[in-house]
Amino acid sequence: MIIMILSSILSVNFSETLNSLIFFTLTSAMLAVFAKGKREKIVEIYVIAGFLVTFLLSINQFILNSGPVKIYASQYQLVSSQIFVDDLSIYVASIFVFIGLMASVFSTEYIEERKREYYPLLVAMVTGMVGVVFSGDFVTLFIFWEMMSLTAYVLVAFFYRRWEAVEASFKYLIMSTAGTASILFGMSLLYGMVGTLTFTSLSEALKISGLQNNAWTYLSIALLITGFGVNAAMAPFHSWLPDAHPAAPSPISAMLSGVVIKTGVYAMYRVLTLIFPSTLYNWQIGLILFSIVTMIVGNTLAMLQNDIKRLLAFSSIAHIGYIVFALGIGTIAGLAGGLLHILNHASMKALLFLSAGALIHTVKTRDLDTLSGIGRRMPITVTCFSIGAFSLAGIPGLNSFVSEFQIITAAIDAKLYLYAAIMILNVLLGAAYYLRVVQILFVRPPTDVSEKAVEAPPMMLAPLIMLSILAVMIGVYPAPFMDIVKKIAEQLLTA
Repeated sequence: MIIMILSSILSVNFSETLNSLIFFTLTSAMLAVFAKGKREKIVEIYVIAGFLVTFLLSINQFILNSGPVKIYASQYQLVSSQIFVDDLSIYVASIFVFIGLMASVFSTEYIEERKREYYPLLVAMVTGMVGVVFSGDFVTLFIFWEMMSLTAYVLVAFFYRRWEAVEASFKYLIMSTAGTASILFGMSLLYGMVGTLTFTSLSEALKISGLQNNAWTYLSIALLITGFGVNAAMAPFHSWLPDAHPAAPSPISAMLSGVVIKTGVYAMYRVLTLIFPSTLYNWQIGLILFSIVTMIVGNTLAMLQNDIKRLLAFSSIAHIGYIVFALGIGTIAGLAGGLLHILNHASMKALLFLSAGALIHTVKTRDLDTLSGIGRRMPITVTCFSIGAFSLAGIPGLNSFVSEFQIITAAIDAKLYLYAAIMILNVLLGAAYYLRVVQILFVRPPTDVSEKAVEAPPMMLAPLIMLSILAVMIGVYPAPFMDIVKKIAEQLLTA
């Protein structure tokens, strides 16, 4: 019976990358049933291998992709579920799978119990995220969105014996459910007006002049932005994120901050450029104002934190503001900067959370004052952390400088001088608190707790070193990556 169900699911074509993830999600869960005790290691190795295979497939799919691919579940295309694969989908999916791979490798030393539960949940969460970016209609998107969300709730509460984890997961559940309800309401309005939920059909239908100044159309835009904004942790919908990060295992914090919140950003990029293009609908200034509030709230509150994971969480909120601001600019240069910053922030925030996780795993504290001087005992870990911190602080020669500079210059070219100045000020605020953290970890004298620290094991250091190399590589030679994101931005604005 199980084999029949598995074969029927796998007979559906979701495209190579998503097919692979669905296969490994189902088989890892089945394997976990039998892998008890010391055999848990089998599930661990299997999921890491699955992420590696899927990442290679996604890169191959990106190289071979010659245009948008639409896969329908039935012959009735207006009401059929649709898989829609273009360069944007594969680009974002590759980032998701890569960060999942880094988190799974790091977790081999970090997660010490219930591995046969943890790893299938991790791969299922990534499957949900990739399903979201490969969806060609709102119904398919919603199904994968719920798959991503449900697994994220459970993983945030993975250390369920701690009340902090249960409380954070419950708060995340309540706020995310409210966001989902907003998305559903926006979808229902669109279906009532047009009679379809397929992205391409909605795009054609909403070009009709009678719908462009319709109050219901603008209400649906507002509801969708609100729902996606909750997932993306845009202010004022951000309060779940600083609670979820400290409570979750550090690899899951890396996933939440690195890629889970990017699904909301991806949905905004897809829906606003394809269905509600800025040439027909006036959403740009409203979105820019949201982004400005988001970056100010994130950076200001990050400066006040002494919990290293809460500080990183508020920093993520600020950087979501930068990415949303890039979308609000609405030009090819602006979108290219935002798309590159999705990659840069995902990789650097994964680097920071995994590095912080190595510190916390060693000395069992998140307090910055207690971690003082730990760089002398864990030089490789703290050096990698410093690279991530300097990158997000906008130091030239590292990857985030390239994308932040691209967004700012795009804003100036679009004559958004005031907003560009505000973003520059926020980048400087980010530099201030990141330099403070590096100074605490490396320069200040060690405490009794940090004196007892030892360097992280090789399986923890491997993803840190790889992500650090990526930061330098993109920072020193950004041209290939800029070419990719500019091509995707042109496709989005000419669709």
